[in-house]
Amino acid sequence: MTTKVQVTMTVEQARLVMCAMDLYSRVLMGQFDMIKELFSGFGEEGEQYKRDSKYWHRDMETLLNLVKKTVYPELHVNASWGITGYSERNKCPPNATIVYDIYKSMSYAISWHEYPNGGLTVNFDKPMHWYNELPLPEVKVFEE
Repeated sequence: MTTKVQVTMTVEQARLVMCAMDLYSRVLMGQFDMIKELFSGFGEEGEQYKRDSKYWHRDMETLLNLVKKTVYPELHVNASWGITGYSERNKCPPNATIVYDIYKSMSYAISWHEYPNGGLTVNFDKPMHWYNELPLPEVKVFEE
C-alpha cells in the first residue's frame, strides 16, 4: 500500500509552490545564479529595493560563485548538472529530480486547465519522468 497526501490550494498558491520547487531543483543542480534572480527585483508593489545595482550584482555573483565552487568544486562557474539524477557523471542529487518531476506535473495540469486548447510552450508537453523510483504525481485542477 502506498501512502498518499492530497493538498488543495489556489492556483496562485500553487504558482508560489512551483517557484520554490523550481528554485530548489535548480540550486541543487548547481544553478546558483537563480538565487540572485530571486532577490533582484521584488519589493513593495513591485519596486526594487534601494541598492547600488552595479555593486550589488557584482558582489552577489562573487559570493554565489564562491558558494558554487565550495559545494561543487568540479563544476565550471557557468556549468550545472542535468536534472536526470545522481550518477558518476552527473552529481545532481535525487531530491532535485523528484522535486522537478512534481513541478513539471503541476505546470502541465495548470496549463491545460487554463488553456484547454493547448499552446506552443513546453508547459503543454507531457512531463518527462526523470526519477523512475517514484511515480509522477497526479495533479487535478478544478473549479469550486
